[in-house]
Amino acid sequence: MSELEIRRLELSDAEAFMVYIANWATDTSPFKIDAVKAYAELSLEKFSDYVEKTHREETFAENPDWSTATKYFAFINGQIVGEISCRWQIEKGILLEWGGHIGYGVAPDFRGHHFAEEMVRFVLPKYRKHKISQVMISADKENLASRKSIEANAGILENIVDIDGDEICRYWINLEEQ
Repeated sequence: MSELEIRRLELSDAEAFMVYIANWATDTSPFKIDAVKAYAELSLEKFSDYVEKTHREETFAENPDWSTATKYFAFINGQIVGEISCRWQIEKGILLEWGGHIGYGVAPDFRGHHFAEEMVRFVLPKYRKHKISQVMISADKENLASRKSIEANAGILENIVDIDGDEICRYWINLEEQ
């Protein structure tokens, strides 16, 4: 398999993005992210608005409970395999409680290849540049693949919290030790 390329979306990624969101529609796992709902309104015609929105979110949060965020997408041979969001203000909304600095997902067709692990490894230096020395990242207790991705990046389990009946593992990655 080719090397993973991780970067922000560009307007030229429109067709690959449409295939990516169609892939999410096939997700039958109990841990699926809300990508299908989030992308339900997107079409080829609205893609440029979406790209603009993701770039705007890097400096402006539309809701006071949301963090500014930088969203990266992972590509293999021009296909989008997953996405990862770097949230910069963990004190916003539910992020400190259980959402974390980092949110990610790998599309169903591309799971099992350690892409999430590589995406997390890619974003950690971005936090150092933002002078953030500890990064919180969470996973559903039963999502062993996600937990292994976090642990492979030196994630240390702090605790498990109950959020509306779901057990969420809260991990911290100390960037000063890496």
